[in-house]
Amino acid sequence: MCALLLAGAISSWAQGSGATALSVVRAPELVRCTPISMTPCLSVSVTPSNDAGQPVAVALPTKDRLLQSVQVNSNGETIAPFYVSAGAGSDATRRPNIVLIEVDISGSMNSPVGPGVSRFEAARTAIAKYVDSMQEGVDQIAIVPFESHHVVPTIRAAVFTGSRSEAMAQLKAMPQPAPNNNTALFQAVFSGVQTMQAEMATLVKPGTTAADFQPRVIVMTDGKNEVARGDDADLLDGPLGMQQAVAKVASSGLDVIGIGFGDRSQIDTQALQRLSKRIFLATTGDELVQILHATTPLQSANLQVTFLSPWSDRSSLASRDPQFSFSLTLPDGRKLMSVPVRYVTPAMGTPLYERTATPEEMTALIAVRPATSSGWDTVLRGLLVFAGCSTLLLLLWLWVPRLIWGNEYASGLGAGDGGRRWGKDTGVKASAVQMRTVTNAPDGFDADQLRSKQQRSAGQITQVQPRTEYSKAEIVRDTH
Repeated sequence: MCALLLAGAISSWAQGSGATALSVVRAPELVRCTPISMTPCLSVSVTPSNDAGQPVAVALPTKDRLLQSVQVNSNGETIAPFYVSAGAGSDATRRPNIVLIEVDISGSMNSPVGPGVSRFEAARTAIAKYVDSMQEGVDQIAIVPFESHHVVPTIRAAVFTGSRSEAMAQLKAMPQPAPNNNTALFQAVFSGVQTMQAEMATLVKPGTTAADFQPRVIVMTDGKNEVARGDDADLLDGPLGMQQAVAKVASSGLDVIGIGFGDRSQIDTQALQRLSKRIFLATTGDELVQILHATTPLQSANLQVTFLSPWSDRSSLASRDPQFSFSLTLPDGRKLMSVPVRYVTPAMGTPLYERTATPEEMTALIAVRPATSSGWDTVLRGLLVFAGCSTLLLLLWLWVPRLIWGNEYASGLGAGDGGRRWGKDTGVKASAVQMRTVTNAPDGFDADQLRSKQQRSAGQITQVQPRTEYSKAEIVRDTH
């Protein structure tokens, strides 16, 4: 009964512990990505959640697939982010990785994988690098060999340790492959799942659940299931043995990972696909190192998603009300969606950058080599705006006065007076006496008559006419 309950708990963990959506933890913020890109970036934090909106732990895609598993949607347009990181959030916990690594030590593992390097030596080197990356005192790892002799007791005797040095000691203690060793692949998978279930039963105690751990069984082989006379009795073999092993994996809910290492033509990939939740193939030691690191699922926490804005510059964001939604595809194929979230821009003016991109974001932006704007369109746009404003001011300066005081401009230009603009108001002042000319004669005077009087010939003489009494002003004093 306990085994059934534990299997059900692990199965529930593997399906995401009720995660149904993505919740936005931090609203979108504007990020400066210069000088890599003149186009502004946007960043948001999301986390898997249940129906009540509470964060829940899920098995995220591996690091090499996380970026491709997240998408951004805005107004019907799909945007691929250039940076996705599983950071620490309020819901994040250090969930231990409980890993059982089973290494094939059949005779074929002595075959060379490179100059002077056998498959067994390359596998041991790759596993050593994987052990170096484990969380000391948090993760639990056990390394066991398998072939066709003493298979069940060897795997059941696996010792899980949280010490790197002890894990390295287990790795060095593995015996060299022997020519008479065959490959009990079906039995290794079946017994490995049983061993992991027993280990999880000791870890799940009051106050903890299976979701607090990340158990995985990694089975590494270079061939196929082979059992011959002289091998252990009752080893799983043939179609029935395959069926029993597949049923054990399916009922456990554990993440069983099959790794084929070596010549692909000698690897039973169909059997590995049926026996595993995930399968990887490697032909070199470097590929094997990458695969081992890729098998480690990321801890469920806040996902920081950074992407390029659909608009080329900040000015284009002004007075807009863009909405974004986010989706995450889990390893089991389910897709978690978020509700649309708004990026709030100021009603007037250009939005300000809230932070500068981190070095990790800059590196990711360079790596994807996006088709971003070089910035010349922004510069040219500014120049065109400046030229347009200058032209408008020039028109206002030269054309508006002519529109308002058209007569004065026309009389000034037609008088031939050396560029004088104003007909009436312009005069020559000397000693505070206003000197009148023909052009600025007072209203009511005949300009032609004045002009004719001012133009005298040589024959004209000056006549002095006496003033009459009427030309004088007489003041009469009334004595009465």
